[in-house]
Amino acid sequence: MSDRPGKVIGFCCNYTTQVTEEPLKEAGILPESVEFKRLSCTGKLEVSSLLAAFSRHGADAVFVAGCPEEECHNFSGSRRASKRVKYTKQILSELGIEPERIEMFFVPRQETEPVVKAAKEMLSRLEKLGPIIKKDSNNKEGNDSGKAA
Repeated sequence: MSDRPGKVIGFCCNYTTQVTEEPLKEAGILPESVEFKRLSCTGKLEVSSLLAAFSRHGADAVFVAGCPEEECHNFSGSRRASKRVKYTKQILSELGIEPERIEMFFVPRQETEPVVKAAKEMLSRLEKLGPIIKKDSNNKEGNDSGKAA
């Protein structure tokens, strides 16, 4: 749909990956349009932060990478994060934005490859969905290159 890769923001539990996105970009594993935000626990992630990733930080897609529910370091953090992602999907849908733009992934602790796969899955979705286009008050595409949810 678009020539530019969409921006993907991944919120990652501190226990899921020990690598930042920079070495992965330098090795050509991830494109420049992917950004990781490391959290002490995905259970601390609020719906407002997920929505802000779209509206303030320009994401076209967002993912959350948390521990498997039964292996969560903080017992119920991944379960809380999953519920918040589901609620964010509902909000996006109500706003007329595809709920497929956000996803929760449960990944083994201290493994980078599943987090990379999650980022690539979201990039693949963006190839089909295209970028989020900011609309002006007349419901026409604006000339503003920024994105908003």
